[in-house]
Amino acid sequence: LKHAVKLHFQPRFVVRVVHLAMGDNEPEAKRRKALTRLNSQACIGEKKSVYEGTNAVPRSGTPGRVLHLGLTDGEIANRVIVVGHHTRAELLSQFLQPEDSGSLFKLASDRGFLTYTGKFGGERLSVVSIGMGLAMMDFFLREARAVVAGPMAVVRLGTCGCLQESVKVGNVSVADGSALVQRNYSHFDSSSPAHAQPYTISELCLPDSELNSSVVSALQKAMGSDKVNEGTNITADSFYSSQGRFDPSFNDENDRLISEVLKKYPKAITMEMETFQLFHLARSCLPKGSMRAAAAVVNVANRPTGEVVGEEALRFAESEGGKALMKALAELRL
Repeated sequence: LKHAVKLHFQPRFVVRVVHLAMGDNEPEAKRRKALTRLNSQACIGEKKSVYEGTNAVPRSGTPGRVLHLGLTDGEIANRVIVVGHHTRAELLSQFLQPEDSGSLFKLASDRGFLTYTGKFGGERLSVVSIGMGLAMMDFFLREARAVVAGPMAVVRLGTCGCLQESVKVGNVSVADGSALVQRNYSHFDSSSPAHAQPYTISELCLPDSELNSSVVSALQKAMGSDKVNEGTNITADSFYSSQGRFDPSFNDENDRLISEVLKKYPKAITMEMETFQLFHLARSCLPKGSMRAAAAVVNVANRPTGEVVGEEALRFAESEGGKALMKALAELRL
């Protein structure tokens, strides 16, 4: 007897269809009996889906792990430094101490997230690399919230472009508010006056005031006041079009975008892709006040002058700035 089993996923259960291949000389009754036995063994109607909770925050496996971070309850701390780059996460993980006599907790998910958890300043703290963009920040905050009990505090350490000529590359800028620039997709596919503007610029979303002040203070102590800037952040939904970069291969209509941003927010100093989402979701988290957020970014490139930071200056800002943010988090009362 030879048989092949195919799995067909239905909304509520797994159906396993069994096909038989038998010799022509075997009696029909025997073939029917074998088919009945194999279908019984295949557990028709068994509830064994690839994940559960598809209309909420799905989990997979036992214990249930959120789909993208790959974490289960308790594996990520209430205090989190969130970064975009795996090497930055690895750098900051060197400042963590193991929670026990073993090694640091480390988990790399198959969706690009990397989590370290340990102790810093006597408090449990995690460093998580999430990649780039609004969607990755959304995945991170929602799934982290699902596996953490109690209040949370999240501080972003990223990189950015500077919008002001006077802001030095290599410095760290702290966002006292963030606005979102989005490509107006309807504008490019419609002649309606309602879609006249190619880009939309939101109102400001604010960080947690206490955490933000602690971040500024810790950075100034660690790096010096001349190395720390405060001002408005601009978050964009693209590295290219929504940040005013010229790409001759696409119709982006963004030649006046930066000037429009600065017209609305003259004190805007940084532009990147994650901070607004962090602030917005922290303020939207329920119960209100249960997630606190702040953001600091290393100024990598000055857009007006074209200057780009050197490797040594970048590593110094990441290392010293990162330690300062971890200190601010550890000292924060949750």
